[in-house]
Amino acid sequence: MTIVPSDWPAWLEDLGGNRVALKGSCSLGRSVSNQVAIPDDRVSRRHALIQVQGDNEFWLVDFGSRNGTYLNDQRIIRPTRLRHGDRVKVGHAEFAFHQPRSAPGTSPKTVLADRTASDIRSAACWLLVADIIGSTRLVKDLPPDELPLLTGLWVAECKQTIETNGGRINQFLGDGFFAYWHDRERIEMAVGAALQALRRLQDQARPDFRVALHLGQVVIGGVSVGEEERISGREVHFAFRTEKLAAKLGENRLLSERAWGRLAAVVEAREVGNHSLPGFDGQFAFYAF
Repeated sequence: MTIVPSDWPAWLEDLGGNRVALKGSCSLGRSVSNQVAIPDDRVSRRHALIQVQGDNEFWLVDFGSRNGTYLNDQRIIRPTRLRHGDRVKVGHAEFAFHQPRSAPGTSPKTVLADRTASDIRSAACWLLVADIIGSTRLVKDLPPDELPLLTGLWVAECKQTIETNGGRINQFLGDGFFAYWHDRERIEMAVGAALQALRRLQDQARPDFRVALHLGQVVIGGVSVGEEERISGREVHFAFRTEKLAAKLGENRLLSERAWGRLAAVVEAREVGNHSLPGFDGQFAFYAF
């Protein structure tokens, strides 16, 4: 690992004092292609990931490794946010997570002051929200060693599906994730292919999960670190409200009318009526696919 200055937003430090900066997503595993390569037979080739998210958040994600990823001596069962001083253990390797600027009393205004108006722009994006169904029940019903394998593999498969089809996961949400595609010509084919692949994963029910898809104008930029853009605005809230509506309707795959209007030639869907969403005036048509 490369020794780096301590003024990075965050870094990992091993027991020998070597540091690796966390400037973007950082993969850990046995393969030398990882940002942190760990030569240990107990470590999977692609074992875990530290994902950078907006507002200076760093999340630890296990990819369903057989021997697990440990945070402060506890095996993680879902994506978990890291805090300054946390200890991460993968195989025999142990690291301390450092993010001194996240300490109590640090103001986000300091970060905002470094941003300029040119960093913030408006763009049309496809917004996908996925959420595991009955995650609380899974914690109770599954053996402690099986749950991390189940959720970790699900995260890894979904991430590969999204990225293979040109999208990116922007945020991990504990029991789910938020992904997006920049809207562009012929992007419907890639989004539709991702939906079909996610549907095949749903058919396996390992685990059961919901997806909701919306298309809208969002704000990109603001407080962020690493390679993930901060995406915000009313349309993002609309996408998350759509996922909540899907749960209420008992639908595992729900499209907003705007998304369906662009995907009609790519995927089959049926009307599920007009519905209101908290925080939005009027009613909106939705489609299940």
